[in-house]
Amino acid sequence: MRGAKPIRRKKVSEEIVEEIKRWIEQGELPLDSKLPSEKELSDIFGVSRSSIREALSMLAAARIIETRQGEGTFVRKVDLSDYIHPLALSIVAKKEQTLHLLETRKIIELGTAELAALRADQRDLKEMKKALIEFEYQLEIGETGVDADFAFHRAIAIATKNPVLVQVIDNLSPVMKQSLDYTLYQNMGNAAKRKSVLQEHQEIFACIEKRDAQGAVASMRRHLENVKQKLLELKE
Repeated sequence: MRGAKPIRRKKVSEEIVEEIKRWIEQGELPLDSKLPSEKELSDIFGVSRSSIREALSMLAAARIIETRQGEGTFVRKVDLSDYIHPLALSIVAKKEQTLHLLETRKIIELGTAELAALRADQRDLKEMKKALIEFEYQLEIGETGVDADFAFHRAIAIATKNPVLVQVIDNLSPVMKQSLDYTLYQNMGNAAKRKSVLQEHQEIFACIEKRDAQGAVASMRRHLENVKQKLLELKE
């Protein structure tokens, strides 16, 4: 986009948010227009795709943009007067904040795993399997796999047949995706760790598929505890 300059400031994602907001306000990105891809935005700003994803998550949480399956990301708002400042969204790409979110996820997702094992139908299992296949593919091509990872956990929530649980996961999605991106990024370059995450997901799925509620809970607990342990081992 015209006038964009590489971002070199401390809070990179916030600067990107402000610049995209400016594009919208000045009409360079009109209502319902499609945003450049993550790669294109990364090239425009001269930053990592991780920073771009953080910025897009903040804009999505502020209901300024929306992602349409198979189409891309589009501007969804004209009036930016009620824009949520990114500081209020509390970026979770920090160990302590991510650990707090993991505690929250543990409270919620042990229950969703149990209910999913009891209530999942063939459509639910198909969606979980689809997310696992996509996650494996993303790992093979060198991506973090954050979207497929989130899709897997959301599919489990949907399988509970409890719309409130699905809404909770959806409400958490911006920070949850940032957290997943942060934790999965730590595994980049380590094939064993990346494979272990996939295997943990596959174990959860296997238990749900067998309608083993206790096994699903135990597998989900191991998965989240392993994520926590890896975070605790990271240097500040």
